[in-house]
Amino acid sequence: MPRIRTADETRNALSTCALPEVVDLYTEKQQSRALDRIRSEVDGLSELLGQAYDVCSTHGGVVIENCFVESDSVVAVLSAAFGAVDPHGNGIPSQLVFDVTPRQDGVSYSSAGSSRGTGEFWLHSDSANFPRPHAFVTLACVSFEVEHGGESLLLDAESIARDLIANGRQESLRLLGEPSFPFMSGHRSEDEVVSGPILYRENGRWCVRYRRQLLAEGCARLNMDEEHLQALADFEATIAKPELLSEFTLLPGDVWILDNRRWLHGRRTFAAEANRLLKRCKVYAPEQM
Repeated sequence: MPRIRTADETRNALSTCALPEVVDLYTEKQQSRALDRIRSEVDGLSELLGQAYDVCSTHGGVVIENCFVESDSVVAVLSAAFGAVDPHGNGIPSQLVFDVTPRQDGVSYSSAGSSRGTGEFWLHSDSANFPRPHAFVTLACVSFEVEHGGESLLLDAESIARDLIANGRQESLRLLGEPSFPFMSGHRSEDEVVSGPILYRENGRWCVRYRRQLLAEGCARLNMDEEHLQALADFEATIAKPELLSEFTLLPGDVWILDNRRWLHGRRTFAAEANRLLKRCKVYAPEQM
């Protein structure tokens, strides 16, 4: 994942910049006003965000190093450079900025493979069960002690499609592009199943939409035919190939902006001693509004 670095002067200015409380940033208008303000007040910020946007457009993601991430308001406003920050589906209850850190499960931390556990969180896209999945996800690393696991996993839609073609799975690729795959929305009624494609073309690029658990629950509600089940099996066999995966480690001060339509992401198991805390935002692109 490409990286760019925040100048020390810009980081220091962000740490002292007076911004509204995060509760006052829930509308697109409030976010835009706050973004315009810090762009004008913080030297170098406009150039940094412009570079980040260009890199993300080209590569589908970018990591901004050496950034000030301790403030929810700063993380939300930086995310607003990519569109409208949206609270829906960001934690329970939904929040504009959600702390991704293991929850207490009795006397120890949860070992679940999810954003609130320490177990491996397999490749997925966020908001896969939304009628319109969010375009971008921001993960800002506040704290993390390395050598305890927790490496981030990445696999892009282009590589998945290329591998399916190379292995003669063109028919599966075609079927994966049909809006026939049921994602459970989180409620236990048939009306709450959202159907969509998994691997599809949009604006000349391969895009992906996937989360194993939501698909399994959706398939239990709505039966799929054998052809589409085989296409899903071919997809899951492809993303399980270790040679296709990329890994990197988010470090304190890193802000990772990922195009949620072009990449699957996940995380390796980590120990509770890692003291891992990320702040997450979900963003709709301007063309989705």
